[in-house]
Amino acid sequence: MANYIYGKVKRKQNLYRVIESDTEIYETENLVLNGVDYNPATLIEDEELYKVSSFSQTDFILDFLQNDLDSVNYDQITKEDLKKLSFICTVQGNLYFFQAINSSFFISKKWFSIDELTLETNKPIITINSYADAIYDKDNDTLYFKKLASAQKIFKGMDQLYRSATDAETQVFLENDFLEVDEGFQSGNVTIPNRKRIALVNETLSKFSDDEKQAIYNYTNQYGQVNYENGKFKIESDDDLKFVLWGIEQRFYTTPIGAEKRVANSIISI
Repeated sequence: MANYIYGKVKRKQNLYRVIESDTEIYETENLVLNGVDYNPATLIEDEELYKVSSFSQTDFILDFLQNDLDSVNYDQITKEDLKKLSFICTVQGNLYFFQAINSSFFISKKWFSIDELTLETNKPIITINSYADAIYDKDNDTLYFKKLASAQKIFKGMDQLYRSATDAETQVFLENDFLEVDEGFQSGNVTIPNRKRIALVNETLSKFSDDEKQAIYNYTNQYGQVNYENGKFKIESDDDLKFVLWGIEQRFYTTPIGAEKRVANSIISI
């Protein structure tokens, strides 16, 4: 079966056929696609992948992934446009391997061919990584990736999966009844990591009943790092805010042996 590499040229709407090859570009024989549902509170190991299921139902899906991809419907890319690629897509059966392209992938230096023992001076090349930035499995409609920052260069808007709260959203959160914010601490003092946590916990809190909210506040207070009086956490610093946000995310736990209090830096629902 032939394998195809397609390219997306910056500021052009069309996808272009780059090359056809009988050689498998990415090894698939031992490829295991078994990802963890994407959650910014979950940290994955080096050998693991995130996944977004039912990807065709998201706002990030690319048009050409929703239809059968027939190479005859795509023009051969020009040499000039090869210098303007934003990403390439390698199609091997129903697997689509994506790699974002930037200047670091273009090599224009002098080099010599080991096979032919010749010096090459005017044959710039584009390198292909051993591991794709994202893999779309059309059979199960799932996108796999390791880094959201890399995937969102191809699938625009995916950064909304882990967005930061706006200034207005941050200010609204600081005005919650369960917080007593020091006058010297304002929305401008809230760091990006905490803004991202606020964007997440706003949705979490909206699903809680009043009793559940109170249970969360009591749970957070058990770990005693922020003053809690009259139903309010005293927020004087970004660290105080981080601790309360961790509590809302229910990251605290006590070890069954030794009763050591800890905070989880990664969460996976089981």
